[in-house]
Amino acid sequence: MKLGIRAHDLPIFNDVDQLAAELHKLNFSYVQFAPRVSLDKLTDSGKNVSFGLADSVRKTFARNKISIAVLGCYVNIIHPDLKLRAKNCQQFERYLSLASSFGSALVATETGSVDPNFNFTKENWDGKIVEQTINEVRSLTDTAAKLGCLVGIEPGINHPIHSVGLTKRLLQEVSSPNLKIILDPANLVYQASDQATELVAEAIENFGESIYAFHLKDYAFKAGKKVITPIGAGDAAISEMVKIIADFQCEPYVILDETPQKDFKQSLINTNQIIDKL
Repeated sequence: MKLGIRAHDLPIFNDVDQLAAELHKLNFSYVQFAPRVSLDKLTDSGKNVSFGLADSVRKTFARNKISIAVLGCYVNIIHPDLKLRAKNCQQFERYLSLASSFGSALVATETGSVDPNFNFTKENWDGKIVEQTINEVRSLTDTAAKLGCLVGIEPGINHPIHSVGLTKRLLQEVSSPNLKIILDPANLVYQASDQATELVAEAIENFGESIYAFHLKDYAFKAGKKVITPIGAGDAAISEMVKIIADFQCEPYVILDETPQKDFKQSLINTNQIIDKL
């Protein structure tokens, strides 16, 4: 199993050459790349990305033996301000047109929030909001089909698509081979009794053929609140989770996510040790 990472989890910004060289040095094979973060100044926080820039990024990564597995365009597709919602969806469609220039098959996002500041709210789970979200995803997926690329949706508890069951419903109602899932089991953990490994197994059973990539991170509950920890220091059964993924897919995309910087090296060591034991 090869390993990837969100490019912006490395604190190197607006310098693609340095970023690609560091990723190669750390022995990563692919990345989830978000121009909004990694190239914030060069692209006006991801709003101004040209085809030439996309091609240049792809070539620089390729020289360092890095591919872009996921092109990140995390926008609020269910923003309560309909003008901003439309603008966000237009930006996502723009990224769909740029995907091939970046060398990526898929553009990913979460499904947003009715709270513009993304404070946790169960209002996102309202049936009408879920239905609106499915309609927005359907529209984006139709565009992706025309362009010959894929939409990747990442479910999470603070979004309208917040469970394995709703993810399955989304896939069934959109009913398109151009819609795929970025599965981050930690993002579906709502309370301490939830088990990330069980969520991975449930997702694979329900829509495994639609899972494009897996996010990997560890977490713990402190004072009732879920917090991200270095890999191997939290409550998630990372070894078991990785084995489930490896048994399910040959050479899966496994992307380290939200790796705490002060413990980055130890997280990487722990993860590689787990992978080496497969």
